[in-house]
Amino acid sequence: MARSPFSLPALREAPPRRLAVPSAGVIALSTVLILIGVLGGGLLSLKGQQQAGKIGGGALRQGSQQVVASTITRLETEQNDLKRELADARAQLDQLQTTSAQEKDQLSDITSAIAAERVGAGLVPLEGQGVIAVFQDSSAPAVPPNEDPNNYILHDYMLRDVLNTLWAGGAEAVSINGERVLATTSLYCVGTTVICNATRLSPPYEVHAIGNPDALAAALHDSPQMQQFNLRAQIYDLPIAIRKEVKVPVPAYSGAFALKFAHPADNSADGALTPAPTQPAPTPTPAPATVTPAYAAPTATPTKK
Repeated sequence: MARSPFSLPALREAPPRRLAVPSAGVIALSTVLILIGVLGGGLLSLKGQQQAGKIGGGALRQGSQQVVASTITRLETEQNDLKRELADARAQLDQLQTTSAQEKDQLSDITSAIAAERVGAGLVPLEGQGVIAVFQDSSAPAVPPNEDPNNYILHDYMLRDVLNTLWAGGAEAVSINGERVLATTSLYCVGTTVICNATRLSPPYEVHAIGNPDALAAALHDSPQMQQFNLRAQIYDLPIAIRKEVKVPVPAYSGAFALKFAHPADNSADGALTPAPTQPAPTPTPAPATVTPAYAAPTATPTKK
């Protein structure tokens, strides 16, 4: 082809261009940069999540602490209430124990007083030093002619003299043929039989008396009240045997206390007592007032093995 005179000398036919292929180093660098960007974004995202978690966890912990604090306060209040209730219960227990101890002391005093009254009333068997006296009807083989047979036997009034002499001599407990003599005991004859506590007695009459042995024996021998008895015993041969003993048993009263007309006195202003009707009664044998026994003691009860 002929060159045109108007063509530019600089313009030449350019050779065809080829696509540039990146080198391995460029590819590796690009890959590293991409990984760095991904990791950086992940780290930023993770940090944001952690920050958000901290904010949310803090709120949760704060709420939990409030619940715990409220629970602790409630439990401490309940504990203080229980402590007060326990202190009140202990105070009541102490008061009850004190009252119980006082009642036990009072009961013990009452029991002791009742026991002493039972001893004085003759409801307890006693034992102690004293005398045992045995009296019998005449030992004469026969009543002489023109003699009164009544002089040769013992009568109720003679036994009453014996009992009264023993009481006057300081006896603390007396029995005759196993019958306890009390303030209400009476001795009386029904024919030739002596009745004591509604029980028929027959000779020999064995009298047990607890007290000073010397004083009781001396009273039976030398008392003016026994002078006629002892003289009659010598004349009509009425055997009398008196011996001192270290241990004289006296049984408890086994009869009943039947009060038909007596009752506790009414001390009120307008209380009127109904007078008991008068009626003859057997002559009672007097007994001394209740005193603390010096020689008598309750009989020991044997323990079963």
